Amino acid sequence: MSMPMTVTPSQVRTGASQHSITMIMGMWLIIGLFIDGFAHNHGAVETFFTPWHGILYSGYLACAVWIFMMIRMNKITHRYATWTEAIPVGYKLGVAGVILFFIGGLGDMYWHTVFGIEKNIAALLSPTHLLLLAGALMILTSPYRAISHAEKGAAPTFRQLLPALTSIGLTFTVFAFFLMYAWSFRQNLWMAREQDAIGRAIVDFMLTTMILVIPLMFVLRRWKLPFGTVTFFFLFEAIFLAVLDGFAHYGSIVILLISGIIGDVLFHGIKEREVTDWRYKGVFFILPVLIWGLYFIGLKLFHTLDWPPELWGGAIFLCALCSLGLSILAAPVTPSRSE
Repeated sequence: MSMPMTVTPSQVRTGASQHSITMIMGMWLIIGLFIDGFAHNHGAVETFFTPWHGILYSGYLACAVWIFMMIRMNKITHRYATWTEAIPVGYKLGVAGVILFFIGGLGDMYWHTVFGIEKNIAALLSPTHLLLLAGALMILTSPYRAISHAEKGAAPTFRQLLPALTSIGLTFTVFAFFLMYAWSFRQNLWMAREQDAIGRAIVDFMLTTMILVIPLMFVLRRWKLPFGTVTFFFLFEAIFLAVLDGFAHYGSIVILLISGIIGDVLFHGIKEREVTDWRYKGVFFILPVLIWGLYFIGLKLFHTLDWPPELWGGAIFLCALCSLGLSILAAPVTPSRSE
């Protein structure tokens, strides 16, 4: 009678189907987060026990149950001595995130009972909400950590990499959620006339740019960029952030869709080259020019653009330089032949 094969904890890996289920549960969690954010922004939350919290916490429960099921399956299949050894590669922080989110949820219920319901920026800076943020990020990044253990430099298809792309996309969407007051598409930044307000607007443009381009740099550090990745990331964030205002700022979806498609075409033309090639850096310079160029064109055509050319032109150029600089820093170091 053959005995079950014993493997070391470092060999415990999960397949693409398991990662996909993790991301479906994670999507459930984040949909609840954004619906709850909409409710907070529009004064629809008056108690902890709301339908919006129900969606959020049921999504968390789905994540927790699924991760426990994977661990239990590994323990039974491989007969591990401890539960810790049965945790799949990349999911240890996810388990810690499940625990932290649970603690944050209990704390959030107590906080609302004692201090009431926060609104707007106060809700984003609530200590218990930040605990929930930390726990969610630890859960959502698990598939990316697991898949990134694959051979560096591989060229997977978009479908093969979709769980990792979704993991990254959800992570940066959560960042964008907690920085929603700096998401440029939600603000009437072009109406700023005072120096302080203009300075704040420029900072928001740069933060929004970084939230959009850094996910692409994470992918390029590990893999060749599958066609469709830019559009996927851009639409991912645009659609979720538009939920917060009931899609009142739907123009951002159009702008980022066009920019994403053009970005995919540009990256596709150099996909066989090394990621350190200057052409990749050139595309990262062009992307903010596309995004904010379309943004200001839209303002000129459909709204009012009070900024002089040196302001809107300088804002575009500064964002492009920021993206270029980040792409230079993010590119993996390749030893020269002389070394």
